[in-house]
Amino acid sequence: MLLMAGLAGAILLVLRLMWDADAAAVLLTNVVFGDWDSAVAFLQAVRRYGIPLGVAVFLVALVPGYLLVFRPYVMRICRSLSSGVNALLDSGHPRIELPGELADVESTLNDVRLRMERRDLEARLDEQRKNDLVMYLAHDIRTPLTSVIGYLSLLDEARDMPAAQRERYVRVALDKSRRLDRLVDEFFDITRYNLTDIALQIERVDLSVLLVQMVEEFHPQLRAHGNTVDNRMPPTCPVPADAAQIARVFNNILKNAISYGDRDSVIRIDGGIEAGAARVAISSHGRTIPPQRLAMLFDKFYRLDASRNAGTGGAGLGLAIARQIVQSHGGTIGATSERGVTTFTVVLPAEPSAEAPTEPSTGSPSTGPSGESSARSSGAPPAGSLPGPSGPHGRTARPAA
Repeated sequence: MLLMAGLAGAILLVLRLMWDADAAAVLLTNVVFGDWDSAVAFLQAVRRYGIPLGVAVFLVALVPGYLLVFRPYVMRICRSLSSGVNALLDSGHPRIELPGELADVESTLNDVRLRMERRDLEARLDEQRKNDLVMYLAHDIRTPLTSVIGYLSLLDEARDMPAAQRERYVRVALDKSRRLDRLVDEFFDITRYNLTDIALQIERVDLSVLLVQMVEEFHPQLRAHGNTVDNRMPPTCPVPADAAQIARVFNNILKNAISYGDRDSVIRIDGGIEAGAARVAISSHGRTIPPQRLAMLFDKFYRLDASRNAGTGGAGLGLAIARQIVQSHGGTIGATSERGVTTFTVVLPAEPSAEAPTEPSTGSPSTGPSGESSARSSGAPPAGSLPGPSGPHGRTARPAA
């Protein structure tokens, strides 16, 4: 750089002397030639050949300038970039460091490396989840399948089995086959929700009416478990949603409230529309769920009973599927558990003009073991008209056996 600056200064000095001929002639006479005529002749030659000569001198000086200054600088920058790229590919390298003039490149490479590490971690977690899927699938399918094979083998070997015993074995084998069918459906559904974008059939759905219908459909399970339902939903709670999919969400929540709640307890349903969102909370009494386990409720294959061969419950996919459905509607689902009361809360975007009263209707439906229900008083359509959740290949899923 100093060489280039000196060369430029010399060229400017020469041009200055060429432009002010008298001053240049005096300088050359006193310093170099000693007589005026020689100095003037020299200046005339410089004016005639100065520019080509200056260009030639510049080109001659450029080669050593490039070799001594510019090329080493460029090579150092290239080596720094090469080491930075190698560090980017080396997962064991703590941090990429480059010279100060490459600070922006250093920051960019470190950001890229962090993103690559996150993607690598996500890929490993996805692979682990895939392995877990295969393991859980094999375990959960093997249990009912073993029972089916066992009972059918007994029926095949004992041809003279009493009719009552044969009927019992056939019934058990059928129940296990139905459970196996439900498990396959659940695995199919969770894979379908993870790998594809579900096409929702959005329409106006009144959550108040929907929940009245669902409470009626759960009447046999409620009666068998001794539960009652305190439905405090407002008279109307409209949302734009896919009726079949949202029904599946509340089906899972109500089923869990019955399965894991205390016998002879009250299941409470609250809700309404506030700040452009519809909120539904379903609470049940039972054991308090620890916070560390509460955070896992919506994970795939998680079950509170911690026994994968239990006769009740599915594969632990119901709430995971419910979360997928709610999120596909642009909503949220969560759970809290305090002092023996566990509450599942679903929040969905409401219709822009929807205004629901906060007080429940006077005909608030409540279904209990006695079978009394005021669901019809709200003007709800018959329970059988509720669109059921769709199983694989578009068929309607069968009720739980």
